[in-house]
Amino acid sequence: MALAGVALLCGCAALAGLLELLFVPLYAGASLVPVTVLFAIGGNLALPRLARGLLDSTVAAAAPFLAWLVVVIGIGLTPRPEGDVILPGGGKGVEWVGYGVLLGGALAGTLSVAVGGTRRTAVPDQLSR
Repeated sequence: MALAGVALLCGCAALAGLLELLFVPLYAGASLVPVTVLFAIGGNLALPRLARGLLDSTVAAAAPFLAWLVVVIGIGLTPRPEGDVILPGGGKGVEWVGYGVLLGGALAGTLSVAVGGTRRTAVPDQLSR
């Protein structure tokens, strides 16, 4: 059951990466709203920790982050045959929001997997008697 939970978290991470890419050029009136950077950082901090809570292994913690990374790099940076790209690069600060999603999400995911640690269970101290 835990493996199915990690697979579900991987699907959530892939969907989150896709939605974050699509909401990079989000405007409120004439102002750019870089809320996707916060979503990328928050998602990549939370999803690996949830996966590690289900299966106590680094591979399980890395799986949602890698699913997010494959989607963001594969869809966000790879141009389509027509020359279109998902991450816009033209002026007005939109490219910086795209960089923030890529770098902020990658840094948060890496830190979450590397520093997340393992669950520690209390072990009775039988040697001190």
